[in-house]
Amino acid sequence: MKAELSIVIPVYNRAGIVQRTLDSVRHQTLRPLDVILVDNNSTDNTAEMLAAWKEHVEGPGFCVKVVAETQPGAAAARNRGLREVDTPYMMFFDSDDLMMPQHAERALRALKAPDAPDIVGWDVKYLMLNNKWRRCRFFEKDYLWNNLTHGMMSTLRYAARTSIFHKAGGWNPEIRGWDDIELGTRILLADPKIVKLKGTPTVTVCSQADSITGEAYTPSSTLWERALDEIENSLARAGHPTEAVELKRCVLAGLYVAEGSPEEGIRLYETTIPKTPSRFKRSMLRFAFRYTALGGRGVARLLRPFFKI
Repeated sequence: MKAELSIVIPVYNRAGIVQRTLDSVRHQTLRPLDVILVDNNSTDNTAEMLAAWKEHVEGPGFCVKVVAETQPGAAAARNRGLREVDTPYMMFFDSDDLMMPQHAERALRALKAPDAPDIVGWDVKYLMLNNKWRRCRFFEKDYLWNNLTHGMMSTLRYAARTSIFHKAGGWNPEIRGWDDIELGTRILLADPKIVKLKGTPTVTVCSQADSITGEAYTPSSTLWERALDEIENSLARAGHPTEAVELKRCVLAGLYVAEGSPEEGIRLYETTIPKTPSRFKRSMLRFAFRYTALGGRGVARLLRPFFKI
């Protein structure tokens, strides 16, 4: 029997920790299942480890393919994996996170339901570096807004028809931060049918100290800002208002200040404000910047009624 779902996992220098992720995939109850591992030009022994794992676990109903992508960045690696997918449904996964045994089976069952959604999403458990955790939501409405402000379409929060990723144009390899939010915007602009799965999260996202998302925004400021530029362009091409992106920029600028980089924060804030012709909207953006700079959280939710997307 041919698999209907593929899991694509890019891996870069994760030889020391990827085993637990791979084991969580191996223990999936769904069979048949295709797994595509993409070594993203690792400089440790990741490639050898992936090949050895494939040799050890592959068997009837569990197909593992190991490929290589030399262009740096998770987006390029995910595109490489996407080219290998020949199943109607798929999900991307990260090399340091975990899925419960029923995760893939649950996703495929929902994708094949009579209402035939294009995307099924779910909440995830996010484990922070201090060993505390929080629940990150996949929202059931206001998709574009919640993707931009809350990362609703982050990589591990959904599975979809493979054709959805092709229709959106795949990952943008030039985007090295918030690439999932950027792709999510293009996917959502195609107006897919979306269903959310309820219940206990079946994915645990494990924060890593060397992750680009890390614990601070300032060190990777150009990456976040480049992603926001691309998101703004996609919205504009589709005829959507882009003022919500301006709000996101001002919140990001406030985060820079809160992290102890006032020069970076003021730079981004002062380049954003002139783009907004409305005096009222400028006052809202100013409030968002100052509130966030002082350590406040949740300002986007507070200002939602005033910004279109």
